[in-house]
Amino acid sequence: MKLKKPSRLQWLLIAAVAVAIVLVMGQRSKSDQPQDAGKLDDPAKRTCGDFAKDYPGAKTKLARLFLADRALATSVRTDNDAISRRVSELGRNADDGGAKWKTSAEALISACRSAGWTAL
Repeated sequence: MKLKKPSRLQWLLIAAVAVAIVLVMGQRSKSDQPQDAGKLDDPAKRTCGDFAKDYPGAKTKLARLFLADRALATSVRTDNDAISRRVSELGRNADDGGAKWKTSAEALISACRSAGWTAL
């Protein structure tokens, strides 16, 4: 059985799809990174402090979910986009635990420190 060569139109379509994928991936990687640390307002300070205090004890799935839920509840009032994004990421990874949870937690603490938060 002999395969046909793709037509010019098919090649153009393949090229257009490839360019679209590259553009979307480029935009996604830019939007995933915080633009700046943002200010450390009171809700952000509370989110960071409460999370850092309770993070070491969040060993079980239920404890991680509870902690992520509490962090989300306090962070909804903050104007700090970097911390809000990290809390959202944390919530998505709370169910899994392991390396994803730890990476998300470290990213949140890093965003907190970048905004000027210091542990008590």
